[in-house]
Amino acid sequence: MRNWRVLVGIVAIGAVAAVGWAYAQGRSGSGELTGQDIAEIERLYYRYAQGLDFQDEELYLSAYAEDAVFTTGGGEVWEGHEGLRARFRQRPGAEGTGITHVTVNIIVKGTPEGAKGRGYWIVVDTLQSPPAIVGHGHYFDTFTRTPDGWRIQTRGSMRSWSQTRWETESRSTAW
Repeated sequence: MRNWRVLVGIVAIGAVAAVGWAYAQGRSGSGELTGQDIAEIERLYYRYAQGLDFQDEELYLSAYAEDAVFTTGGGEVWEGHEGLRARFRQRPGAEGTGITHVTVNIIVKGTPEGAKGRGYWIVVDTLQSPPAIVGHGHYFDTFTRTPDGWRIQTRGSMRSWSQTRWETESRSTAW
């Protein structure tokens, strides 16, 4: 009799686990994000900024998928980790020498392909007294889930607020 109860218990636990697994598989590609997904995606913005500010190339690259594409507001396109590495090594805007990137007002939304997000960026020159804002704009991004977690798939960056912003964003896959 005891063996029978153990067997029924094991079967019941297995059935609950199978239903949970099937439910989780059904959510894949549904565009739903968990709080953990959103937090992990938001951290990509911070890894990117701190990688630039502390001149940590690997931290910077770790925010991106291997085949990511970054398009600047000026229309420059950097593709894949090697292209992004080349962009990083150019140190545009004196990154890593007193420039601080601040990213705020991040919004993230699930999509059938992964996720998309947008956030404002502000660049502060901390060598000036008092520190001064030397640039601002926003990112519009798409994200993909990789075996290593979420990564930036595409990043667009627009400086300031202009008609160009609207024209570029309207063609963007992010919003």
